Amino acid sequence: MTIDPPAAAASDAPVRPIREWHALTAEEQSAEWTALVGWVTWIHDLYELSREERLPLCWPQHPGLVEELRSLKFWRDVLYTSRDSGGAHSPRSWHGELRQTLAAAGNFWAPTCRAGHTSATLLSEAHPDLAQRWQTHGPPLMASSPALGPARSLPNMLADAEMATALDQGEARPHSRSMPYYAHLAGAWWTRSSDGATWLRCTDPDHHAHLDDTSARMRAADTVRDQLTKQ
Repeated sequence: MTIDPPAAAASDAPVRPIREWHALTAEEQSAEWTALVGWVTWIHDLYELSREERLPLCWPQHPGLVEELRSLKFWRDVLYTSRDSGGAHSPRSWHGELRQTLAAAGNFWAPTCRAGHTSATLLSEAHPDLAQRWQTHGPPLMASSPALGPARSLPNMLADAEMATALDQGEARPHSRSMPYYAHLAGAWWTRSSDGATWLRCTDPDHHAHLDDTSARMRAADTVRDQLTKQ
């Protein structure tokens, strides 16, 4: 049996980050959703996910699972279709993440959907005042927290070796496991150049804010996957 993948071709163009659904136009949302459904259909058949319904058929109704699948699609596109895959994890790592996502799909994202989809409760419905209480509480700032040192002044381009040293020493941090070609250093986001030899500072404020948001979300997803793996 031949299972043809969605059409894709290798490209030298820089890899563009995933954008939030609410940041897309209606036309862009429609196009991206069509591409995601086509990709999930292919993955469903290629990896025989109908066995024991490994991927809940109600996955479009679970926003967290949709984001997991979007991340997997993006990662695979980088691995298999982009010549700028640079520091991306290997295909073997991708398949490991696929298995973890499928395990999380049944145990975490859709644990009560075996007999039919069950909708989650919105926070505003279950606890109308809780979000405001969270806001009032503020971040966990401790009296023993070390004082911030002076901001490091850097040019707009760094050699790959310099960034590698900063990452090894914990001075810089990667965006997330799925997007290691972005890193945060000295209060700014950096992206690996297409030749893999240098890192360029991201100077667009909107792009910077987008990376802040997606990094927090995707690193949180990485943490959840790690916790599920240890169970």
